[in-house]
Amino acid sequence: MAMRFLVARVAVLAALVVFVSSLATTAFAFTGSYRLYLIEGYLDRAPNGVKIIDRIEIGATGEPRRQLLVTSYRSPGEMPLDRYLSRERSSRYLLWGKREDVSSVIGAPEGSVIKGTFVAYQQAIPSLLIASLDRPV
Repeated sequence: MAMRFLVARVAVLAALVVFVSSLATTAFAFTGSYRLYLIEGYLDRAPNGVKIIDRIEIGATGEPRRQLLVTSYRSPGEMPLDRYLSRERSSRYLLWGKREDVSSVIGAPEGSVIKGTFVAYQQAIPSLLIASLDRPV
């Protein structure tokens, strides 16, 4: 009987997590305060001689935080952007997106190349939504 109770509690908790996650994702999707970035950089460390233009801390719920060392910010029209994420409200960002994309970035080895399109939200919880990810694969 205790085992059934435990299984039921775990099932309810899992359903609650999925529900809250879907609400949070929906809330971010419909907010008007965002900016699109094409970001290139390295995770935690960069090769010698590479110019780092920005450093932001990224993390996902239940995952360790990592440093994204940005070497290039661009807009979708390939124009350079001068709005560095670390100079916005926070240099700590919650990473969102498809589970496999978030896991790919957060789980990548130190020194991995990061390249993709990210949507930056500057709400109560500054967040980066992975719109598309070129690297890591």
